[in-house]
Amino acid sequence: MRGLLITLVVIVAVLVGVDFAARWVAEDRVAVALGEALDLPNPPEVDVRGFPFLTQALAGRYDDVGLSAPGIAYGELRDITLTADLEGVSVPLENLVNGQVRRIPAEQVTASARVNPTDLARLLDVGELTIEPLTADDLERLRSEADADDSGASGSSRALAGVDPASSVRLTSTTTVGGQSVRVAVVASFRLSGGQITLQARDIRTEGADDAIARVAAAALRAQLSGFSTSVDPGQLPFAITATELRAEDGVLVVSGTARDVDLLDPPGA
Repeated sequence: MRGLLITLVVIVAVLVGVDFAARWVAEDRVAVALGEALDLPNPPEVDVRGFPFLTQALAGRYDDVGLSAPGIAYGELRDITLTADLEGVSVPLENLVNGQVRRIPAEQVTASARVNPTDLARLLDVGELTIEPLTADDLERLRSEADADDSGASGSSRALAGVDPASSVRLTSTTTVGGQSVRVAVVASFRLSGGQITLQARDIRTEGADDAIARVAAAALRAQLSGFSTSVDPGQLPFAITATELRAEDGVLVVSGTARDVDLLDPPGA
C-alpha cells in the first residue's frame, strides 16, 4: 500500500511538472509573437492562468490570459507600462509546438496604460514630478490651510470649490525662485476627452521657502497657470483599443479601454 502511494505521488509530481513546463513553453511562444507584432524592445510577460494547462492546450482555448509590457512608446508618451487581461484566447496546440504562432484571436481584451510620471513631467516641461491622488479629507485640509494662511502661499479655498477628488490629482515639483528651491503643488482636475488626457490647474501653492519668496512664487505661478489646461495624447492603445477611462492609481495616471473580437497579431486598423 505504501509503495502504491509513493508511486501515485511520483506520477502526480511528474504530471504537474510536465504541465508547468508546457505552460512555460506556450507563454514564451506567445510572448515572442506579441513582442514582434507590437515592435516591443523586449517580449512581454504572458501569464496563462488556470490549472491544468494541458487541458486548455489540447482544446486550443484559454479563458484567462494576462499580459504585461513596460517601456512602450505610444502617442506623445515614451514610457508607458501596458497591462491587459485577455479572455477567450484561441491558439491551436500545433502552432505552440512548432512555434508558428501567426494569429491570436481573443474574444475580449481589456488593456490599461500606466503613464510614467517622468514621461508626464517631460511633456509638461517641469522637473521631477510626483502624482498623488486626492481624497475628500485632503481637499478639506487644503481649504483649511488656505483659510488660515493670509500670505497667499497656501492657495485659495475658493479655487478648490467644486473640485471632485475622484477626478483630481496633486502634482508636485520643484522650481527655483530668487535662488531658493521652492516646492510647488498644483491641484489639477483631469478628464479623458477625444482619447486625450486633459489636465487643468485648479489651485497652486508653494512650500519650502520663506514667506516673501513663497508669496512671490505663488503669485507668479497663479498668474502663469490661471486657467492653465494642457492635453496629452497617449495615442491609441495596442490592439486598436480606444481609451474610455482615466483614473489616478498608485502615483500614476492610468488610461484604459476594452475591445472585443481582436486578433492580437493583426488588430483592426493596423
